[in-house]
Amino acid sequence: MAKLKNKRHTIIDVAREAGVSYQTVSRVLNGQPRVAPETRERVLEAMKKLDYKRNMGAQMLKTQRSGTIQLISVDAEFPFEMPLLKTMQWGDYSAMYTDCTERDLPRALDKAALHMVEGIFLYAPRLRINDNELLSMSHGIPIVRRDFVLDSNLITWVGYDQIRATQLAVQHLIDLGHREIAVVTGTLQAINASWRYEIWKKTLIDNGIPPGPSAHGDYTTTQNAIETGYEGMCKILESGANFTAVLVANDHMAIGVLHALRKFGLRIPDDVSVVSYDNSPHAAFLYPPLTTVEFNFGLQNRLAFQFLFELISNPDIPPHQHILLPNLIVRDSTRALK
Repeated sequence: MAKLKNKRHTIIDVAREAGVSYQTVSRVLNGQPRVAPETRERVLEAMKKLDYKRNMGAQMLKTQRSGTIQLISVDAEFPFEMPLLKTMQWGDYSAMYTDCTERDLPRALDKAALHMVEGIFLYAPRLRINDNELLSMSHGIPIVRRDFVLDSNLITWVGYDQIRATQLAVQHLIDLGHREIAVVTGTLQAINASWRYEIWKKTLIDNGIPPGPSAHGDYTTTQNAIETGYEGMCKILESGANFTAVLVANDHMAIGVLHALRKFGLRIPDDVSVVSYDNSPHAAFLYPPLTTVEFNFGLQNRLAFQFLFELISNPDIPPHQHILLPNLIVRDSTRALK
């Protein structure tokens, strides 16, 4: 994470100095009434002592509301979720969208404050950051992550259980009699992909099965997913490694995987069973229809925004981590071994 050259005191510092929570500092900054007079005075004194520079958004929110929320995508292009976001009901709010790198996230959050946004929806599938560091950059603006980040407990987030998802997929193949299970995964820099890869290995080992061959790809765009799924599967096939099933990072990568298998003369599922993730609209119409772990991204988005609007209305709500449970959709791309 890039550091600012001249470190400024943050609301975390003010909260520590005043002996209150950062939410209380945020309420004082935003001119909200639910703060005891003596507490407000203590926060103001701490701000003065630390020479805390109040951002423009906090100053202006004392007298007016912007009616705007900020969507920030970090090192991701929302390739599959943006159509869903376009269907969201914003109520009285309008939404702004920013795509940035991890290095530019502090500047993106500064701009959000300058635009007086009332809440931040953060999608950052590769961002591994300490909660306190993220809160210190967010200027007291309510923030919700749309990510599966188990080590986060100071930020509200909504994410699908990647541990359970992978256990469902791998156990399905084990129950069908498969003992040689390969994986074509996404970049391990991504939080979800790293979880899936580690749980694939652990589930196999826990069942006394050695992990099969593996290849890594990139699913940040549809084109990358299809191409690297194909390339990864070709790499495994060219290695001569034995496998009767393969777990694939998502349904778009599965398109490339299926093509590679057929190129090498293999039949699905007669020679190789295939399981993927997402249950994208096209999964049921591939040949054969794809067995896949279902994630309802529309539900995930709606819940994340619901929690964000609740935080905007009531900053006293404690951080909430909401883990969604996936389902396995069994179709014709998997079969039992005889």
